[in-house]
Amino acid sequence: MNESRYETRQALVDHTAGHYVIESATGRILAGVGHNPHRAWTFPLNTPNGHNVIQEHAFDHPFHNGIFVGQGYVMRGNQETNFWCTGPDFRKTHNPVFLHIGQLRYPTAPDIEITDDGVTFTYKTTWCDENHDPMLEEVRRVHVWACDDATICDTYTTKTAAYGPVTFAANKYGSIGVRIQPQLLPPLGGQVVAGRDGELKRGTAGDVVGNFPCDFVAFEAQPHGREPMGVCMAILDNSASSDRSGPWLVRDYGMVMFNATLNDSIPLEQDQAWQCALRVVAYDQPISLKRSQSWLMP
Repeated sequence: MNESRYETRQALVDHTAGHYVIESATGRILAGVGHNPHRAWTFPLNTPNGHNVIQEHAFDHPFHNGIFVGQGYVMRGNQETNFWCTGPDFRKTHNPVFLHIGQLRYPTAPDIEITDDGVTFTYKTTWCDENHDPMLEEVRRVHVWACDDATICDTYTTKTAAYGPVTFAANKYGSIGVRIQPQLLPPLGGQVVAGRDGELKRGTAGDVVGNFPCDFVAFEAQPHGREPMGVCMAILDNSASSDRSGPWLVRDYGMVMFNATLNDSIPLEQDQAWQCALRVVAYDQPISLKRSQSWLMP
């Protein structure tokens, strides 16, 4: 029997400690996938040379967790529920973004499939309002694999209105977020890179992304005494729109968000589903259009 190219290992016997994806031949840790009672997320995500490019959470945003799925706000009838944040705001107790916080249920460990094409984690989750009443069902697939010059993580989230019509209201917070490793940030010497109009645009988030459509968004740096490294993000799917160039919400402090509901609400009728997906690529050495195309083309 041929040994698989990949394997998974746990830090502890308890599945809530997370699973790590390992490249069998080299022992390299590609990524970690896990959950707690509030959410599931990916952390770390390592380049081929072993450099992590995402942050598990920030001091002032503890609900920005690696690569994660969230949504604020979801409406069912008159019930508004916030699935972006995961707990009370310790800074401003009156902040409205921390009101009506929903809850996710993770009753079991994810299903894990290992093939020569990578490792896929599948979570089936009920999204509940603040009163613990179910609002929708989610199936999430996280697929991790290695290519010659990068580590790739795809996150697919499919939400179904299983308990009646719901609306994902237009707002600033939504769909799939990535918290970037601090060494890659412009205030600390990094750059934001955007693929736009067939060119690479480099600078700050406001300069190169702003409200522009982008084929991809990356953060890149050469930390002192180390080689260049970066993380690149591209939209794979949005069943509510044919556009794959946004909407993006990107901040120099390290937040990258593919927010499908930034400008428009997405309503679902009973049993209707909405799927979106984001690809995140950890890489060494500077990005180029040719490299990005090899990672991002289907």
